[in-house]
Amino acid sequence: MRRGFTLIELLVVVAIIGLLIAILLPTLSSAREQSREVVCLSNVKQIVQGFFIYAEGYQGYIPGTYWQGPINSEWSGRMNAEYLENPEAYSHPFETSVLRHHLSYEDDIFQCPTGQREANTFFDYTVIIRMAGARTDLPWKMFYPTDPLKPSQTLIGRFPALPFLIEEDAFWYNGEVDDGSWANLDQFSDRHHGGCNIGYLDGGAGRFVSPKGGNREIQEGADLKARQLRLLAKDEFYPVWRSNEREFGWVNDPR
Repeated sequence: MRRGFTLIELLVVVAIIGLLIAILLPTLSSAREQSREVVCLSNVKQIVQGFFIYAEGYQGYIPGTYWQGPINSEWSGRMNAEYLENPEAYSHPFETSVLRHHLSYEDDIFQCPTGQREANTFFDYTVIIRMAGARTDLPWKMFYPTDPLKPSQTLIGRFPALPFLIEEDAFWYNGEVDDGSWANLDQFSDRHHGGCNIGYLDGGAGRFVSPKGGNREIQEGADLKARQLRLLAKDEFYPVWRSNEREFGWVNDPR
């Protein structure tokens, strides 16, 4: 006589399968995020390489952001006069960038696969505003407060090299101001397990975990902001969060 499965046996099998899925899903999700973070880091490295290729033909200077004058020298193309005069003529503002001939351009290179343009239409990476026109061989250093709430500990954190390309936070303020620059109250992203990827003036790139408050949807005093970074040059500390049209290359001889 042939015997089939009982209802209890089927329920046990279903329960075991459900348990295995519950155990495996977090692992699979974490693995997917790790792969996306690797792609994001690769994007940053490729963009940094584009800056360096440009600098080789321009006496070692990288391009800047539009605050250094209303000319067509803005790295992302977003605020270049050429793009602003007729944006419908271009599929992406980078088509008017000074880097367009020095970087193998694909639209996805400016998009973090985790962020998926949740805020900014064009790019997730921006340039520290006062690093515009920097020489790639600068010996300066840059510091940040590891605890932004404690002024007495303002300059404890130090970057391994001079940062200039930042994976910007989607809320603060890459969605509201898509100008290609990192300035004022802008923040580092925390989308990769609390960290982000940034590019350095020595040609490298890497992960950075910025001090953050407990609520990513509210700008808090514990959040590290662009205006809190300090450049150490010639034994003096300088802010890097603001600039104007006369300051292209300021970082090479700050005063």
